[in-house]
Amino acid sequence: MEKWLKTLAVVATLVMLGVMIGGSLVTKTESGLGCGNDWPLCNGKWVPEYTLESLIEYMHRFVTGIAGIVVGVFSVMAWRHYRGNREVRNLAIFGVFFIVLESILGASAVIWPQSSGVLALHFGFSLLAFTGVFLLSLFVLQRDKREKWVQMPVSKGFRNYIWGVTAYAYGVVYLGAYVRHTGSSMGCSDWPLCQGRLIPDLVGQTGIHFAHRAAAAVLFLLVLGAMIYAVRHFKEKRHDLYVASILAFVLTALQILSGGLVVLFQLHLYATLFHSLVITCLFGVISYMCVQSLKQPHTSTVRH
Repeated sequence: MEKWLKTLAVVATLVMLGVMIGGSLVTKTESGLGCGNDWPLCNGKWVPEYTLESLIEYMHRFVTGIAGIVVGVFSVMAWRHYRGNREVRNLAIFGVFFIVLESILGASAVIWPQSSGVLALHFGFSLLAFTGVFLLSLFVLQRDKREKWVQMPVSKGFRNYIWGVTAYAYGVVYLGAYVRHTGSSMGCSDWPLCQGRLIPDLVGQTGIHFAHRAAAAVLFLLVLGAMIYAVRHFKEKRHDLYVASILAFVLTALQILSGGLVVLFQLHLYATLFHSLVITCLFGVISYMCVQSLKQPHTSTVRH
């Protein structure tokens, strides 16, 4: 059972990652209405006529449906296997809830036209669904390493800090999705400057784009602070937070650079998808730090 559960954990995470990338592909190629205003049908058919837009949109729906089934099975199996474990129960409910919610929001966006702000929520809810599955998968995969990695509690100050950083990171992600849905991705046509200036006129699409850049720069500093603290205090007795903090910093730097590539390559498809991939992984890692900051060492470990 343990072996199958670990395999399913990896599959569920990869499928959810496919949902995230597929959603970004739909947005980038403007294929959201590739099936018209029909859902779950595509232009009134179960098997749509072949056009690039309809194929992309329909495949995204298909992958999301498969993801829902896989995540549902994985969540139920994990809940039953770790019966009575509140962390497993909460993560299972969290992941299933948000994958259902993002599916409903995606369907409503097709049937009824939505504002850019509401459309940006779709990516945000998808990210939360991925994060729930990702964290549950890490619990299953790392269950036997907890006693070795968690040998000291985390201070209340750091715990509050990393939770605050995570909430802020979610805001940065939402703002990035808002940039795309308002067509502001080229609001700054150069990088690292914006319209040839350090601080441009903050109006229209330029203002929206620059706000996202500024928010990402602040996130970089916040994650840097978390890494410095973790390197100083967690290297020996909190291997989980030590490694995660370094990975989060690397991903934050990569996220900023990938955002620059999106501009420099003028919204090239691969650059855009890579940017979405990095921010998805980054938010998952920071969320992992949140969950791990709540964990206490076993009594036997403390005595040792």
